[in-house]
Amino acid sequence: MMTFKQVFCILFGFMGIITACYAENRALLVGIDNYQCIQSLVGSKQDVENMTQFIQSEWHYQPGQIRTLTDDDATRDGILRAFDEWLIGGSQVGDKVLFYYSGHGTYVQDNNGSPDESDGFDEALCPVNACQQNGKRINLVRDDDINQRLKRLNGRQAMIIVDACHSGTITKSAFGRSDPTIKVPTIWGKPPSSTKSGFERDAFVESQGNVVAYSAVGARQVALVDISINPPRGVFTRRFIEGIRDKKADSNFDDKVSHRELLAYTRRESKAYCDTIPHCQRGLTPQLEMKSSMSDEDIRIWAAIIDSIPQSAVQSGVIIEPQFIEPQFGDLHLNVLPSHRLQQGQRMQVKISSSQTGYLLLFDVDSAGKLKRLYPNSYHSQKSVRIIGGKPRTIPEIYSGFDLLVPRIAGKQLLVALLVNNANELSTLQDSLPVAFSQVSSKNAQVALQPLKQQLGEVLRRKNVGNHISWAIATVNYDVSP
Repeated sequence: MMTFKQVFCILFGFMGIITACYAENRALLVGIDNYQCIQSLVGSKQDVENMTQFIQSEWHYQPGQIRTLTDDDATRDGILRAFDEWLIGGSQVGDKVLFYYSGHGTYVQDNNGSPDESDGFDEALCPVNACQQNGKRINLVRDDDINQRLKRLNGRQAMIIVDACHSGTITKSAFGRSDPTIKVPTIWGKPPSSTKSGFERDAFVESQGNVVAYSAVGARQVALVDISINPPRGVFTRRFIEGIRDKKADSNFDDKVSHRELLAYTRRESKAYCDTIPHCQRGLTPQLEMKSSMSDEDIRIWAAIIDSIPQSAVQSGVIIEPQFIEPQFGDLHLNVLPSHRLQQGQRMQVKISSSQTGYLLLFDVDSAGKLKRLYPNSYHSQKSVRIIGGKPRTIPEIYSGFDLLVPRIAGKQLLVALLVNNANELSTLQDSLPVAFSQVSSKNAQVALQPLKQQLGEVLRRKNVGNHISWAIATVNYDVSP
């Protein structure tokens, strides 16, 4: 049976209305520095801040798709409730779900009656209220708790990222002294002895085709905070972000980062850091759990940045790898003011923000799929409009000399913004957008930002300018009432 969202998208698609009926991706990010019962850490809340910026700029998560829990909010009940209600209850088949955790991790005796760990211990995350009472560790989030919830995410693509001790199946640990750069509760002693090396691990999650799980270290290792940089942050989280964002993990220089490359990079860089730290005797060996057939995929496929990597084409007997053009110009965000529900003829404004400085083109798309350039326009004295990175701009401004009026056609409208790094390329981008837009079928229930990015990238490639300009694109819907 179709969901309401699917039916809604299809109905509007056949009416020719371009609407943002794309996957409602969800992220839950948890970071704990100040614990109630065990020693505090440094860097975990910074990890959450950095990961938030990363998934917004690189994976195009919107602020409304991200929930963060830090310190006092990150109790056991708070984490599990957010997982249940935000990640599971707030998503549906086809969506992508991300759970990230930075904080203490530990191990605990397996308690499910039928041990699923070969060493008899569960790995566990330590919420802010994790404590030890009467010799028992309480208020933990066990790997079993996470795995049970992953099973309820059937039909979604899930990624788990854990920067914590013993996180080979999830956790941050300590070696018997209070050190805010070691991610394990010192009062709980050393991990259980094992004949396994740091390169071996039990499965953090059961092998599930829809789950990708990254962990900072092996099940017998202790995750660390990188104090070589200010402010401090997790050794693994820093390398994970830099490996993807800066393409440092792209070992074959094909302009993409596969899961296999990212794992190799984080292991190599984690080892290099470990070699400089006296209390890193057990090593730092990041782990990855996923279907082996997916290990060479570009990580952007999981992140919904691209739907697929084009297959090799054969020309004159020579195999050519086509370049997939993607905007590499940071993030771009739009908001309609005073709200996303407006009346015909009402004055409206558009708030635009970007992490990068560039030149703006703003279009409106009516219910028939026709594009109209809103800005710059004939009332604007300049041919180009500059957006300063990190400084939101509202259009039209008070002294602009013109108004933006809501169209007199009821229904859903779509705003499309383009930002380019070179004002001389505005005309190229403006000419390319209608061509790209016409190639995106309005009858496709998944018509939204991503297909438009892909088509625009292909048009720019055919014009032989795709490698000479950097651009970003954003869309937002608003409703027009009679």
